[in-house]
Amino acid sequence: MRHVFFTWVLSLGIAALCACSSAPAQKTDANPKTLTAADSALVKKVTEEVVTKQPKVEVDLEAAHQFFFLAKNMEMRGDQRQANFFWKQAYKADPTSRYLGFGLAERLVAEGEDSLALVEAQKASQLKGKKTAAQYALLARLYVKTGLVDSCRKYFVLGLDSSHYQDMNLLYDYSLFLEMARDEKELVRVYDLLLPKVNYLPTLFQRQLSLLLDMGRDSAVVELFGKAHDATGDKQMLLQKVRGLMAMKRFKEAIAIADTLTSAKPEDEEITIMVLSAMPGDSAYAFARKKYYDDGVKTPAVLCFIGQYEYDIDMRDSAKVHLLASVDKLQGQPKYANRAYLGLVNIFASEQNYAEAIKYAEKSDSVSNGDTRMLLASVYALADKYEKAFPLLDSLMKFWETWKPLPGVVDSAKLVAMKNEATVKYLQVLDIYSRALIGEALDFEKDFRADSVKKARALDNRARAEVMLEKFFATDSSYSRVRLSMAMNLERLKRYDESFRHFEVLLSKPDFSPHEMASTLNYYGYTLLELNRSKAEVEKGYKLVLDALALEKDGDGKDAYLDSKAWGLYRLGRFDEAYEAMQLIDSKKMSRDDVFWEHLAAIQEALGLTKEARKSYKKLQKLNPKHPAVLKFFGKKK
Repeated sequence: MRHVFFTWVLSLGIAALCACSSAPAQKTDANPKTLTAADSALVKKVTEEVVTKQPKVEVDLEAAHQFFFLAKNMEMRGDQRQANFFWKQAYKADPTSRYLGFGLAERLVAEGEDSLALVEAQKASQLKGKKTAAQYALLARLYVKTGLVDSCRKYFVLGLDSSHYQDMNLLYDYSLFLEMARDEKELVRVYDLLLPKVNYLPTLFQRQLSLLLDMGRDSAVVELFGKAHDATGDKQMLLQKVRGLMAMKRFKEAIAIADTLTSAKPEDEEITIMVLSAMPGDSAYAFARKKYYDDGVKTPAVLCFIGQYEYDIDMRDSAKVHLLASVDKLQGQPKYANRAYLGLVNIFASEQNYAEAIKYAEKSDSVSNGDTRMLLASVYALADKYEKAFPLLDSLMKFWETWKPLPGVVDSAKLVAMKNEATVKYLQVLDIYSRALIGEALDFEKDFRADSVKKARALDNRARAEVMLEKFFATDSSYSRVRLSMAMNLERLKRYDESFRHFEVLLSKPDFSPHEMASTLNYYGYTLLELNRSKAEVEKGYKLVLDALALEKDGDGKDAYLDSKAWGLYRLGRFDEAYEAMQLIDSKKMSRDDVFWEHLAAIQEALGLTKEARKSYKKLQKLNPKHPAVLKFFGKKK
C-alpha cells in the first residue's frame, strides 16, 4: 500500500502544480501549504524510482544449489540428459548467476542448440561475476558460427588476454577464425605463439612458413627455422636456417653456426660445404681442414673439397691422395662424387694418364645426366680415341644445333637465359669438336706411315675444323683460345698470311696467362723461322722466341723454346751460338722429338761436325725413316 500511497500523493501534487500554473491565485485557508526544496527532491527521487525500477528477480539459492549438485551427480554417472535438465533448473532458480548462465550455454551447444546458446551466453555476459577466458571463448566460438566477425575478434582477444595467451585450444580456434577472415598479419603473430606449444607441429609450421614467404619476410623465415631447431633439435631446420642466411648474404652468421658443428651427420656436412663458398680460398681451405681434422665433420664430401682446393693451388700430389680417398665413399652422393671425378680427370689428364682420366670421365658422365658429356668427348680426343669422341660430338652438335625451348616456357627473362645457355653449349661443342678434328689431323700428319687416305682425311679434318671455327667466330670472336686454334689450323693448311693476321691480333690483346702467351709467341716465332721467307721475318721470329723464353725461363716449355731459339740462330747463320743453345736442352726430355734431332743434326752439319751429325740423323731416322732431312743426308753421304 505504501507504493500506491506515494503514487496517489504524486498525482495530487502534479495536479495541484498544473492548476497553479493555469489559473490566478485564489485565497484558501489561512495557513496555505507550499512545496519546499525537500519536497521537490523527494518527488524527483520517487519519479526516478518509478521510471527505472525493474521487476524484482526472484532467487531461490537453496533450490539452485540442490539442482546444481544433482546436475553434477548426473554428470558423474554419465547421464548427460538428466544433468542438462537439472542444470537448467539450477539456472532458473538463480538467474543472476553468471557461472550458471554460461554453464547452461555450454550445454546447449553440446545439444546442438547454437542459436539458443548464443542468446543465453549474451544474457549471462551482462551478469555480475567472475569473467573467465572460457566464457569469452564460448562467445567467440558462437559468434564464429553466426559470422559476426567483429564480435568474434572482440571475444577471442578478450579470452586470450584473460588467459595470458596460454590457452592452446583458444589460440588454435582463433587461428582458424583468422584464416577465415584472411587476416594474415595477425595470423602470423598467433602462429608464432601457438607453434612452441605444439612443438612446431609440421602442418602448422608449413602454414606459417608459407605465410612468411608470401609476405616476403625472409628474416622471419630464417628465425622460424632457428626457433624450430632450438625447440626440436631437428638438424634439417638448422640446415634450412643456414640456407636462408646464405641467400640473404648473412655469411658471418652462417659461418658462426657452421663453426659449432661437431658431427659427421649429413646436415653438418652440407652446412660446412655450403659456407665454404662464402670464404676466400685460403680461409675456406683452412676452415675445411679444421672441420675435418679437428671438429669431427670427417666426411668424404669435406675431404673432397680439401682435394679440390689443393688441385687449384697446384698441390697435385696431395690433391690426388685426398680425392682418391673420398671418391669411393661418395657413391650415394652424386653431387659431391662428380666433383671428385672431375678433379681426378684433370689431374690424370695433366699427367697424360689417359686411361685413368677416361675412367673418371666416364664415371662423371654416368652421374651427371649427360652434363659432362663434352668433357668425356674431350678426354677421348686427348687419348686419341677419336672413334669414341666423334660420335659423342656428333650427337651433341645435333642436339644444340636444333635446340628449342619447351613450349610451356613463357617467362621472357627465363627464356632469354635458356637461349643464352644453349648458345654457350653450342659454342663449346664447336670448340671441342674442332680441336678434336685438328688433333686427329695432326696425328696423321706426324705419322710417316700414313697412307694417302689418312693424309686426305687430315686435310678434310682441318677443312671441317675451319668451318666450325668460323661458325664460332660468327657468334663470338672474343675468345683468344679459339682464335689461336684458327691461326694454327690455317698455318697447317699453308695459308700463312691469314694465319699470321690472327697471331697479330692475339699479340695485340694479351689476355692469355704467361704460360699460354709464351706458347703462342713460340709457335708464331718458330713458324716464321721455319718458313724462312725473308731475313726480316726470321729476325721477327727469333725475337718472338726470345720473348717466349723470357716469360717461361723454368717452365715446362723451356726446352722447346731453347730449341726454337737455336733454330733461329741457325737461320741467322750464327751456328756456334745455335749449338751452345742446343747444349742447354735436356736431351732426355726431347729423346722422342724428331724436330729436336733434326735441328741438332743440321747445326752439327753446318759446323762440320759430321760424325756427331751422323749420330743425330740416325736417331732421327729411327723416329721417322722418311723424314726429308734423313733422306737428304743419307742420300748424299752413304
